[in-house]
Amino acid sequence: MVDPIKFENVWEQVQLLLAQQDQARAAAALAEFHPADSAELLLRLSAQDRSAIVPLLPPESLALILEQMDQDEMGQVVQYLESEALVEVLGEMAPDMAADLLGEMEDTEVATYLEQMEDAAQIAPLLAYEEDTAGGIMNPLKPMLRRHMTVAEATDFLREHYEDQRELHYLYVLDRHGRLIGVISLRAMLVARPEQTLDELMSPDVISVMPETDQEEVARLLARYDLLALPVVDAEGHMLGIVTHDDVVDVAEEEATEDFHKFGSIQDAVFNPLEATAIFLYRKRIIWLFALVFMNVFSGAAIATFEETIEAVVALVFFLPLLIDSSGNAGSQSATLMVRALATGDVRMSDWARLIGKELFVALLLGATMAAGVALIASYRAPDIILVVSLTMVCVVLVGSLVGLTLPFIFTRLGLDPATASAPLITSIADISGVIIYFSIATWYLGLGG
Repeated sequence: MVDPIKFENVWEQVQLLLAQQDQARAAAALAEFHPADSAELLLRLSAQDRSAIVPLLPPESLALILEQMDQDEMGQVVQYLESEALVEVLGEMAPDMAADLLGEMEDTEVATYLEQMEDAAQIAPLLAYEEDTAGGIMNPLKPMLRRHMTVAEATDFLREHYEDQRELHYLYVLDRHGRLIGVISLRAMLVARPEQTLDELMSPDVISVMPETDQEEVARLLARYDLLALPVVDAEGHMLGIVTHDDVVDVAEEEATEDFHKFGSIQDAVFNPLEATAIFLYRKRIIWLFALVFMNVFSGAAIATFEETIEAVVALVFFLPLLIDSSGNAGSQSATLMVRALATGDVRMSDWARLIGKELFVALLLGATMAAGVALIASYRAPDIILVVSLTMVCVVLVGSLVGLTLPFIFTRLGLDPATASAPLITSIADISGVIIYFSIATWYLGLGG
């Protein structure tokens, strides 16, 4: 196993071997490292070096390495394998991971590979489900326990059918029709008497999911109930497979990445910016930015409306960026908290009214504190408008915070991803409202109105 601290040294070692045109030793070195480290090393290589090394990796080693990658990355690697070699690698992979890889291919290719695979019967059913559902990420069903078994019989059964101890998270019990009827912990089995039946030990209260359940919801349930695995059942209760915590680790990262990209108004992109082309990055970012340019025209129009006020007290302009940025920052903070809370299930739509009251109180405290700070600055710069900038600071922080809190709820109510209530959108709204609030207060306080 590679010490994570020495990862760069490992990278240099592989690079040195490749510089010496010793691809065989480089491949042998990769096969000896931890699969997670080997996966990162392999993806760092140039396409030319990768094409030389991948075919030299032992199938069992390459299978473990591929299981550390997402679907796109697996596709980048296996493109350098001949069909026969790929079939061998697929046979070494866990069925759910093999299904993920096959899901990236054309139907004709999938059919060809399945015909040559011994585990096709386990993998084919997984391909029927969408990749972002419980069915798409679950491990296929293995032989399960029956309620009439004694502890001694169940132990022998597990030894016979489960060679890999990592497959044993919980012990599920099925009836003779394959319906899930109970669950037993390994600890309960360990302390039970050999003659006790599983019917005596099992708990009938099993948390399960349907195959159509979104993978993000599966991850949320595993975290909420502190589980290592969740059974997947159909509408009649027949057990179809199991989703483990390992299966959703990558899901959580993928969903978080997607939400952060949306929050930054980068549309629905989930990509590695190092590998993405400049044109791709441009297309993913220009739509929102271009739309927000026109939205910000309203800020200019609002400023133009108050030209007389600005001409009368030029010092007002000095505080404008400070005030509207404070509003946008407060809104972005509030939105970030709400997007996360909605995504994790900590907050629901029905909690909106309760949160509004709390957010108002917090925003008032924040606004008052920030107003004190800006008043101190104004006392040196423009003492005659201290009250204007202080009042404005309280108001814009209130408005920004409420906008940041409310937008994710509105998007959720409309059936859209709350992460789309992005920071640039909140900032634009804060800019427009901040300009109007600031100069309206100034016009009123200074008696400059019509």
